[in-house]
Amino acid sequence: MLAVFTVTSVLTLIAAMAAYQLGYRRALDAGRATLNGLIAAIEKSASIGAYAHDTVLLQEVIDGIAQHELVSKVEVIDPDGRVLVSKSPSRDNPPSSGGEVVHRNLLSPFDRSEKVGEIRVTADVDHMERTAQRDANALAWMFVLQSVVLAVVIYVLGNRLMSQPIVKLAGLLRLMKPGTSEQLIVPKGHEHDEIGSLVDGANALLRTNQEALHKERDLRAQIEKMEAQYRQIFDSSSAGIFVLAHDGVLINCNPTALRVLGLALEDMQVLKGQDFIKRVFARPDRALNLIDEAARCGETVADDLELLHEGDSAKWVHCLISVQGESNWIEGVMYDITERKLAEADALHQAEHDSLTGLRNRAACDMALDHFIAEAAVNHVPVSVLYIDLDGFKQVNDHFGHKAGDQVLIECARRIKTSLRRSSDLVGRVGGDEFVAALYGVGPTDQVLCQVAGDIVYALCQPIPVEGDQVAYVGASVGIAVFPIHGPSRKQVLSAADEAMYGVKHSGKNSFALAYQAVG
Repeated sequence: MLAVFTVTSVLTLIAAMAAYQLGYRRALDAGRATLNGLIAAIEKSASIGAYAHDTVLLQEVIDGIAQHELVSKVEVIDPDGRVLVSKSPSRDNPPSSGGEVVHRNLLSPFDRSEKVGEIRVTADVDHMERTAQRDANALAWMFVLQSVVLAVVIYVLGNRLMSQPIVKLAGLLRLMKPGTSEQLIVPKGHEHDEIGSLVDGANALLRTNQEALHKERDLRAQIEKMEAQYRQIFDSSSAGIFVLAHDGVLINCNPTALRVLGLALEDMQVLKGQDFIKRVFARPDRALNLIDEAARCGETVADDLELLHEGDSAKWVHCLISVQGESNWIEGVMYDITERKLAEADALHQAEHDSLTGLRNRAACDMALDHFIAEAAVNHVPVSVLYIDLDGFKQVNDHFGHKAGDQVLIECARRIKTSLRRSSDLVGRVGGDEFVAALYGVGPTDQVLCQVAGDIVYALCQPIPVEGDQVAYVGASVGIAVFPIHGPSRKQVLSAADEAMYGVKHSGKNSFALAYQAVG
């Protein structure tokens, strides 16, 4: 209603201004028309007087119109421009200087083509404007009064028929309690109008809201029951379950996950808010790769991951990762597979290592040499292979027995391994008393090759204690071959080293020699 009143006021002001301007112009036009009418009334008499130069007649003629309130001065002028008669009425409020002049030519009564003079009437502009303003103000105020009355009528009717019922309904709505069966009552006399339609629509909405609230209560009860069941499953699951935000920060995990990680239940709050991936896994990059793969393919992916641990005791889990929809939440399930991993590692170690000396066996040596040679071929570097055979080992077995022989083999393996300069170098047992060593990146001109071979021969020639405070003596014959000088493959290089080793045996033993030519 305030908006209606404001708009009405603005329109009223515009209409009043327009009415004022219209009334003002019409009043001025009416004044000019009156002056022209006065001149027209005396035109014939003035023409006769001007023709006859009868000033008395002319004076009588102009005296009549000079008394009119719109006239401030009347003159009759002959054709030569001389004033024949003139009249200015005396008034209490004389007009200001100047004014609008209305004139008309006086023609001969006998010859209409002959000009005998001119009559000039000067208008009383002040009086004309006062009259015009009075008429315009009256018209404008009529518009204002009409608009005010119309606005009041509209306001009273709108307030009674619309505002009051709506305010009353709004107050009743505020007092209603959600979920109850309360309904609004249609105000009397409004059963078939817009207010009635509004009440009917509000009641329909209230009924729908009531039904929705009942359904929501039932649904909430079902959800709470399901949540309790899921919580029980979550807490009692034999698998560790964790939920992470998209940036890897822990949101929640179950007690089993804490047990798998070796943490107490009170550590949960400390763990929350931390980067779970970096805090838990020994290789965070592998876990992050799993997450990226799960997000890319939209499926659950799995892998065995090592947990971050202190000391030598490694701990492993089998981890299943999935990324959930637009939220990008990361859900994970982990199982402790440490025992399985240890068993697999032990089985792999037994499959690849000699059970007596702990060195790699023949199969593992062949695989490692193949890897060395393939990598050396790509990097264009040499690989030196040493084929080592113990001298006099059969006499140890015959004289001291097989148990002492085993002790000698174990000690020889240790001494060979100690003689190598790098942990990345290969050493293995490929036969009863035969060993192989490989030096990656070492060629025939490198001093380290002769140094290592000499250290091995010297170490193996030193006395070896056996049972009963006895001492056994063995020696070593070492043959050396170099990839790619003595062959492009493992078999050719080993064959060249073996041939060089036999050459040492035939020439006196306890020494080393480089193969003198490439094989094959």
